[in-house]
Amino acid sequence: MPEPTDLLNSDSWATSFPKSSEIAEQICLRIQREKLVPGSYLGTVEKLTEEFGVSRSVIREAVGNLRGLGVITGRPKVGLSVAEGDIQSVLRKVLVPQTTCEKGWREVAQLRVVIEIGSLPMVTHNITEAQLDRLQQIIDEQSTLLANDQLSSGLLLQKFVEKDLLFHEALLQSANQELITQFHQVLMKYFQQGIDFFPLPTFQMIHEHQQVVDALRDRDCAAAVQSLTAHLKPIHSILNSLDETTESSSDESFD
Repeated sequence: MPEPTDLLNSDSWATSFPKSSEIAEQICLRIQREKLVPGSYLGTVEKLTEEFGVSRSVIREAVGNLRGLGVITGRPKVGLSVAEGDIQSVLRKVLVPQTTCEKGWREVAQLRVVIEIGSLPMVTHNITEAQLDRLQQIIDEQSTLLANDQLSSGLLLQKFVEKDLLFHEALLQSANQELITQFHQVLMKYFQQGIDFFPLPTFQMIHEHQQVVDALRDRDCAAAVQSLTAHLKPIHSILNSLDETTESSSDESFD
């Protein structure tokens, strides 16, 4: 088996890996290495062409890719600079194609579960009393909604889901990790597109939210994980039922 360095130096690697992608990676490494902040000047296309010793078209392609990802920005006759950090715009570009099909939605739902449960140790450690009070307020608002018998089932589901997503967003914000928060916000936006798969709201769901908050007030991470896992269990059931439906459809197509 060839060593990784052999693969990197091989002709096949050079052929399969575009030069523009290599240049784009080097520009990103430079931004990281020099700790360049948004607005930092990177030079003109002409300057980069000379610096990297490649054709103008290669630099333009590399720059185009990085601009599309929101890494750099530029103005005619001024040059290129580091763009304002916007991880959400990058994530949206990645996730939008995923959520256009049922399989993609399932993967987004699974990723949401992994992030929420995996972030609970940080949430338990960093959450403030004000953030706990905010979570409690959302729980109380959910209880008020569910007790309102004037709402149609459709409107109740819509409003309850909005509060549910707000609860989970506030929960992850209390981890005090900006990247996790932004990633989760984008995931939840696309997860909400599967509202037709959501079960009708129950007081049990509210009780599970309450158990999570109570565990966090006690700084009991294990109990918080256990309660949140139980709360997210219906998502696993939904995903399993969708998988079974997909497998059934595939089996019928072979008959």
